[in-house]
Amino acid sequence: MKKYFPCFFLLLLTQISFSQKKWTTNFGIEAGTDGWTGQAGVTPLKLKDNPLIHSDLKRQYAVAAAFYAEFLQLKKRTFTKWGATAPGFGIKTKLDWQFFRADNSNSGGGEALGLNYANIPVLFEYCLGYHQGVTRGGVVPGNTTVSEYDHTDYTHIITNTTSSHYNPGGAKTESGTFIYFGPQVSYLFKSFNYSGAMIKDANIKNNYIGLVGGFTFWIHKLNLDLSYQKGMTSIYNGKNITVDGFLLRVGINFGSRLYNK
Repeated sequence: MKKYFPCFFLLLLTQISFSQKKWTTNFGIEAGTDGWTGQAGVTPLKLKDNPLIHSDLKRQYAVAAAFYAEFLQLKKRTFTKWGATAPGFGIKTKLDWQFFRADNSNSGGGEALGLNYANIPVLFEYCLGYHQGVTRGGVVPGNTTVSEYDHTDYTHIITNTTSSHYNPGGAKTESGTFIYFGPQVSYLFKSFNYSGAMIKDANIKNNYIGLVGGFTFWIHKLNLDLSYQKGMTSIYNGKNITVDGFLLRVGINFGSRLYNK
């Protein structure tokens, strides 16, 4: 695994150092899951094809958490309604933890397979759209509510009125949409089988190479990310066993992304 790190970071530094355009950085955290839908994990899960298991497993789920660093190239655009400066090309990397579990609990079995991976992707991204503006001013209308309570010998009526007021607006807003794709190196740092013990199999590999692609939408400091990853190398010698699937993530960016001050 270590031999791939210099290549990835050299590529990252080369892109940043030799560009004549302005760059900005973002840092943040994110967490995600496949929603317990079985859309991400080890493939296949049939006993005849996978020596890591002792029966067919039909239920699986995945969770993930990451710290990310993003390097964005800023560009000028002729259409300035949503800001004269906008992100263009970017590079994003992460320190990403992923956990994949499969079991047969839905059929009354007691077997499970769990794999913990530390991942470092290098993602090349492109901004499909960036919008920076301000909130509009306007009048917030008043409201009157009437509550009636019927007691035994009388009726109690309560009226609450809120007066209208003017909101001046002017608060800055920003949103963006990105598409991305790139390689990923994954390192297996913990695995366990149906008994909870570490898997001791000389054929299980400590690392694999994969590809990741997806979309990110963000508004203010909130990120929403949908990705698909495909294992390009097997995690087991002599068998075609890969880690694939969709993950949905929610993240928080540590700083604002207002590129038109």
